[in-house]
Amino acid sequence: MNFAFVQITDQHLTASPAELVHGVSTTITLRAVLRHIAQTVGDQIDFIVSTGDLVQTASAESYRAAGQLLGLHNSAAHAPGPVRISAEGLHDCPLYVLPGNHDDRDTFFSSLFPAGQPQSRLNATFVHKGIQFICLDWGPDAKAVAEPAMLAFLDGALTAPQPSIVLMHHHAAPIGTDWLDNFIADEVDRFWDVVAGRSVLGIFCGHVHTSYDQIVRGVPVYGLRSTAFAFSLHGEPDIWRLPPHYRVITVRDGMLTTHVIEVPLTEPR
Repeated sequence: MNFAFVQITDQHLTASPAELVHGVSTTITLRAVLRHIAQTVGDQIDFIVSTGDLVQTASAESYRAAGQLLGLHNSAAHAPGPVRISAEGLHDCPLYVLPGNHDDRDTFFSSLFPAGQPQSRLNATFVHKGIQFICLDWGPDAKAVAEPAMLAFLDGALTAPQPSIVLMHHHAAPIGTDWLDNFIADEVDRFWDVVAGRSVLGIFCGHVHTSYDQIVRGVPVYGLRSTAFAFSLHGEPDIWRLPPHYRVITVRDGMLTTHVIEVPLTEPR
């Protein structure tokens, strides 16, 4: 069946809306993104997925503030969801949430998914309208680690009869910026050995705060600019204060298409 969904990533929310991250109010930027989604594609999408780093500092207070901002409910959900959000014009919108390197796993699970059990890694699948979504967890550090258990999980999931879409926080293919590409797992070739030649419609990542698309071993790979701030693509680590992005993904007749939407920043109403 045909459907569309939205990817957002790297919200870096704080315990207090007044707290800035690299000079940016991540509360204001995420509110702008959610409002834009609601006003432009909210009635056309089936769900939203967040690919990690929901908070900047993984505390119960930060997750509580994030839940309040999102209008989050449905505490009976198990990771990765969906939970339901009602914020900025979104009404009971399903949201799947993956952890990133800023998300302490114990606090992430206990705060967002209290009905389930905390896990050391969130490797999980869900199926939506005939498409399998595979959620992979490369660990809590800035540099990804391709654990054997994650690779075995991925290999098993890809034996399913449905086509798959892979969701993950860390990127797994170089984007051409050394300081960011150093975060790629040393064992990343093992990941591509598992994925290559399988029925994967696309891989969607966060972590590097940059929107890009490329083909790796025949598989489309998509990155996305943070809802908060962008990273420099030059030689040295730096922050760029660029407008946030979100990505709209459409699956139609077994084919995947995407487009990135840039959100102009204005003060919330």
